[in-house]
Amino acid sequence: MRFSTLLAGAAVGAGVASAQNMTSQSICDKYTIALLKNNTAANQYTLLTLLVNTVGLGNFTGPGSANPSLPGSLVTVPGILAPGVYNGEAVNLLPYFDGSLKSSNRNGKAVSVNFLDGGGAGTFLA
Repeated sequence: MRFSTLLAGAAVGAGVASAQNMTSQSICDKYTIALLKNNTAANQYTLLTLLVNTVGLGNFTGPGSANPSLPGSLVTVPGILAPGVYNGEAVNLLPYFDGSLKSSNRNGKAVSVNFLDGGGAGTFLA
């Protein structure tokens, strides 16, 4: 089989697959409706807050107990800022982000930079 024939076949297959998944709905609209039911600007903001918080901190119960309607998670997500273990070694990336470690370089000098504004994980929960 010639490479050009194989390439053309792959392109047609990809086109069919993407056509089956195409909708006029944005990914933000889709997941806001799926997780928070009503597609409002406030719920889209909540969705993005939940996404960023989960990536940073891992699973938690909503941005506060005042909103019990937030969805729970069936998957454990540790979060990149949560202490963990990798290959038997303790790992904690939080000091690289909260300003407690001189991990940046400014004008040839080691400096600490607080990327979390509030100095820690509490910033995510505000």
